[in-house]
Amino acid sequence: MAHFLSALAWGIYGFGFLVILPFVLVAYLVTAPFDRFRKLPNSILMLHGQLYTYLNPFWKVEIKGVENYRSDEGCIFMGNHQSFVDMPLLARLPWNMKWVSKKELFPIPVAGWILSLAGHISIDRGSPEARKTIYKIVPYVEAGQKVMVFPEGTRSRDGELKPFKRGSFMVAWEHNLPVQPIVISGTKDLMRPGTWIMKLKGHAVVSILERISPGDFDSMEEFIDYTFQQFSAELERLQNSLQQAA
Repeated sequence: MAHFLSALAWGIYGFGFLVILPFVLVAYLVTAPFDRFRKLPNSILMLHGQLYTYLNPFWKVEIKGVENYRSDEGCIFMGNHQSFVDMPLLARLPWNMKWVSKKELFPIPVAGWILSLAGHISIDRGSPEARKTIYKIVPYVEAGQKVMVFPEGTRSRDGELKPFKRGSFMVAWEHNLPVQPIVISGTKDLMRPGTWIMKLKGHAVVSILERISPGDFDSMEEFIDYTFQQFSAELERLQNSLQQAA
């Protein structure tokens, strides 16, 4: 049953990209002259992302800490990464944000085209110049936009927090850009890394913590360590809460 429902969900999700492509394209053509950050095309893509999390009515999703969101300035959202489900789950957050993604996704027919039309940001993770490409996010955040990165650099296989890469922290430190942790727990059990099979029942939680300003620290290392500690403490709390609720 799990294999059948997973195949059905993937089929619907994939077909959805074909459905939204003309809408994203039209939105891009209409708004491009006055919307350099492509908010409307991105909103359409985020609605499609949300669809995936609603395909299974037996998934329970909680979003906490929305009151910590500030619309008055840009920031770098940082999230831990447990599963493919993280991306459509985060699409349910009630604001427009850009994603930093590996460049290999953008040439993919239909899905990659939509990422480009929606204004998402590609980085070359395998290049010696990869550290420089992360600086693409600076004009977005300085203009008041929100950008989403995964500081671990890849998915955690066991759900535990992996060491953070320095790239996005270096950008935040050098340009004094605030970061805001988004802690995710439970998604590794909805769909484990390396498989396409969804668990029929599950519970996932997204917790938005308070913003962290690089200017509050004496060094970038202290800034990174503090952010990691905030993630680690909240992730442990969420994991314990999910275990107690199971």
